[in-house]
Amino acid sequence: MQILENRVAIITGGTGALGRAVVENFLIAGAKAAVPYVVDAEVPLLQKQLGNRFPASEIYLKKADVSDEAQIAKFVADVAAKWGKIDILVNLVGGFWGGKPIAETSLAEWQAMFDLNLKPTFLCCRAVVPIMQRNKWGRIVSVASRSGLQGAGDYAAYAVAKGAIATFTASLAQEVLDDGVMVNAIAPSTIDTEANRVAMPKAKHENWVKPADIAKTIAYLCSDDCRVTSGAVVPVYGKA
Repeated sequence: MQILENRVAIITGGTGALGRAVVENFLIAGAKAAVPYVVDAEVPLLQKQLGNRFPASEIYLKKADVSDEAQIAKFVADVAAKWGKIDILVNLVGGFWGGKPIAETSLAEWQAMFDLNLKPTFLCCRAVVPIMQRNKWGRIVSVASRSGLQGAGDYAAYAVAKGAIATFTASLAQEVLDDGVMVNAIAPSTIDTEANRVAMPKAKHENWVKPADIAKTIAYLCSDDCRVTSGAVVPVYGKA
């Protein structure tokens, strides 16, 4: 039996570098994948990675901004109507715009990191959790970061926003544990993506964690096998 067989998963950020690996792995594992996106140019990259290996009926791609309250509510309702349930939410939407010392960070830049990382996670969880609670089963995985756990000088806005995701994860996990909903996060270091290689050409790329390996960890956390782990932040650092 595939570990995610017959599960319905919403994967935000599913057209990005990590997201494409997660969508592919989830489909291989037997899940149906619903992917909201905003960047049109990323859709062909996902389609190329998936090829013709999976039935079109197992994939739902729709343009929707997960930082917009109304759009994510509509997307979640559409997925529930299409497939009758939502079992899994993977919150991959987030980002990093570079670092500055705290004394040089504007209020707008500070807020932007929370809007990019924490806000979509909150909105998506809020929309999906009632469905999971009614069904008495659910799995949620969000993305913190190593810097969010350890702090990072000159990158405080990003680190604090990612640290907030870790605290949010632990808080939500306590609220829904009795409903059979397990809530966890992963904490990557540098992920081996084309964009990161371009940005850091002299780094030891072989030590960076691969998207496919992170995808396998996420799949486990979203499976029936994950029965006693909730509220955790799982390091996925590789050797970096």
